[in-house]
Amino acid sequence: MRVPCAYQGGKQRVAAQIVDLLLDAAPGPNSRFYDLCCGSGAVSVELVNRGVDPNRIWMLDISSWGAFWSAIGSGTFDMDVFDQFLSVLPSDKRDFKAHMSALSTPPMGEHEAELYPVLQACSFGGKQIWRNGERWANACFRNYWEPTETSIRRSPANPMQPSPTELRRRIDALVNGMKGVTCLKMDIMTLLEEPFPSDAVVYVDPPYQSTTGYAFGFDVTSFINHFRHANQVPLFVSEGSPLNDDALMLTFGGAKGGISGIRKGKHQEWLSRF
Repeated sequence: MRVPCAYQGGKQRVAAQIVDLLLDAAPGPNSRFYDLCCGSGAVSVELVNRGVDPNRIWMLDISSWGAFWSAIGSGTFDMDVFDQFLSVLPSDKRDFKAHMSALSTPPMGEHEAELYPVLQACSFGGKQIWRNGERWANACFRNYWEPTETSIRRSPANPMQPSPTELRRRIDALVNGMKGVTCLKMDIMTLLEEPFPSDAVVYVDPPYQSTTGYAFGFDVTSFINHFRHANQVPLFVSEGSPLNDDALMLTFGGAKGGISGIRKGKHQEWLSRF
């Protein structure tokens, strides 16, 4: 199984390293794993790919990813509705941007979980599209691009990544393979009202400091302090810099440059354990 689509801040390229550490920290064979601010779900998907029963995984995200994973885990994701969204995609890739803009303009209705991955797969640079009331916000889509004689890149850039066929394959696999996970679409700070189970391993991937384009955020330092006051279970936190002396810099593959192509160095990925 793979994550549905590219997502700025997604952990698909470092999920294997993160899961190695989560599994190593598990106190027993039936430990529960908490994937907080789960986004596109890379860590939870990797856990299941490694053989962890989905019923032992709790996910949380207050954005539309929370609606998506809640529907996947509960078995209520409607593949017929999802297929209908795919069936009306333009045959000409040059028309995708206009189509997506029109699709994201009306009030979203009752099928947030099924529509969201289609929109997000077309998001420019994988930036987060989010729900603002009954409207979609930050909905900026890709154009189809073809190289010119002077272009450094020689292959076209498709407006939807992955393709509609591949997106459907991935989501069909998730519908079957991830059923049983529990996903909470709620504010992460609410979880601090009760202690975590003694057999829990907790991973948090908050919106990174000094980054833009996310609808929701929280004070990660406050969360860590409150968590440690009430819990003794392992807590792992992702950030773009180390948060303590027990932090590990992960190997983050891929080309440097970011969306703009002007970043001078690769993004750093740190995992801090508390």
